[in-house]
Amino acid sequence: MSVMEAFEAKKNVYFNYEFDELILGGDFPETIHKSLVGMLYKHVVEYPNATYCIYYNEELVGDELQKLKDDWMRYCPLV
Repeated sequence: MSVMEAFEAKKNVYFNYEFDELILGGDFPETIHKSLVGMLYKHVVEYPNATYCIYYNEELVGDELQKLKDDWMRYCPLV
Protein backbone atom coordinates (compact mmCIF):
# COMPACT_ATOMS: atom_id res chain seq x y z
CA MET A 1 0.00 0.00 0.00
CA SER A 2 1.33 3.40 -0.97
CA VAL A 3 1.40 6.26 1.52
CA MET A 4 0.96 9.91 0.49
CA GLU A 5 2.18 12.77 2.63
CA ALA A 6 2.58 16.49 2.05
CA PHE A 7 5.36 18.85 3.09
CA GLU A 8 6.16 22.51 2.59
CA ALA A 9 9.68 23.29 1.42
CA LYS A 10 11.51 26.46 2.44
CA LYS A 11 15.06 27.58 1.66
CA ASN A 12 17.36 28.31 4.57
CA VAL A 13 20.17 30.90 4.66
CA TYR A 14 22.50 28.38 2.97
CA PHE A 15 20.04 27.90 0.06
CA ASN A 16 19.24 24.34 1.15
CA TYR A 17 15.65 23.19 1.37
CA GLU A 18 14.05 22.45 4.74
CA PHE A 19 10.71 20.71 5.11
CA ASP A 20 7.65 21.08 7.35
CA GLU A 21 4.77 18.61 7.30
CA LEU A 22 1.42 19.85 5.95
CA ILE A 23 -1.90 18.37 7.04
CA LEU A 24 -4.14 18.36 3.95
CA GLY A 25 -6.72 15.74 4.91
CA GLY A 26 -6.02 13.37 2.04
CA ASP A 27 -6.42 15.97 -0.71
CA PHE A 28 -3.28 16.95 -2.63
CA PRO A 29 -4.14 19.82 -5.01
CA GLU A 30 -1.74 21.14 -7.64
CA THR A 31 -1.56 24.50 -5.82
CA ILE A 32 -2.28 25.74 -2.32
CA HIS A 33 -2.80 29.33 -1.27
CA LYS A 34 -1.08 30.11 2.02
CA SER A 35 -1.51 33.50 3.65
CA LEU A 36 1.62 35.65 3.81
CA VAL A 37 3.37 33.25 1.39
CA GLY A 38 1.11 33.17 -1.66
CA MET A 39 0.79 30.19 -3.95
CA LEU A 40 2.58 26.93 -3.21
CA TYR A 41 3.12 24.58 -6.16
CA LYS A 42 3.15 20.79 -5.88
CA HIS A 43 6.29 18.78 -6.72
CA VAL A 44 6.14 15.00 -6.40
CA VAL A 45 8.84 12.65 -5.12
CA GLU A 46 8.02 8.96 -5.47
CA TYR A 47 9.52 6.13 -3.45
CA PRO A 48 8.55 2.46 -3.94
CA ASN A 49 6.09 2.50 -0.99
CA ALA A 50 5.37 6.20 -0.59
CA THR A 51 4.65 9.33 -2.57
CA TYR A 52 5.54 12.73 -1.16
CA CYS A 53 3.93 15.95 -2.36
CA ILE A 54 6.31 18.79 -1.66
CA TYR A 55 4.90 22.29 -1.98
CA TYR A 56 7.14 25.27 -2.71
CA ASN A 57 6.37 28.90 -3.61
CA GLU A 58 7.84 28.56 -7.13
CA GLU A 59 7.33 26.04 -9.91
CA LEU A 60 10.69 24.28 -10.05
CA VAL A 61 12.25 22.69 -13.14
CA GLY A 62 15.66 21.40 -14.17
CA ASP A 63 18.56 21.78 -11.76
CA GLU A 64 16.50 23.50 -9.05
CA LEU A 65 13.93 20.70 -9.05
CA GLN A 66 16.76 18.18 -8.79
CA LYS A 67 18.22 20.13 -5.83
CA LEU A 68 14.84 19.96 -4.08
CA LYS A 69 14.74 16.18 -4.63
CA ASP A 70 18.36 15.77 -3.45
CA ASP A 71 17.66 17.75 -0.27
CA TRP A 72 14.52 15.67 0.24
CA MET A 73 16.59 12.47 0.00
CA ARG A 74 18.79 13.78 2.83
CA TYR A 75 15.70 14.70 4.89
CA CYS A 76 13.84 11.44 4.18
CA PRO A 77 16.27 8.77 2.93
CA LEU A 78 15.01 5.78 1.00
CA VAL A 79 15.18 2.85 3.40
